[in-house]
Amino acid sequence: MTLEELRAIPLQYTFGYSADTHAIRQYVNIEHGLAKQVYTPYDKKTGERGVGEVTYKMTDTGEEFVNVADLLAAINARKHA
Repeated sequence: MTLEELRAIPLQYTFGYSADTHAIRQYVNIEHGLAKQVYTPYDKKTGERGVGEVTYKMTDTGEEFVNVADLLAAINARKHA
């Protein structure tokens, strides 16, 4: 799989919430067994949002990745195993 093919896989929004200090959004693609979570710091008093942190996960193994390149490497290693 290429990076372009991975990025073309649609993810469906499944869950999210906002708190006084942060917001979380979760997305999933059941067919491909992929999930993505975005954690964004948030200051409710000022309304300022920080830079979101993304985590990727392979839902069947529970493996987590902090960048899409590592996720792609794991997907491709599985295909060649």
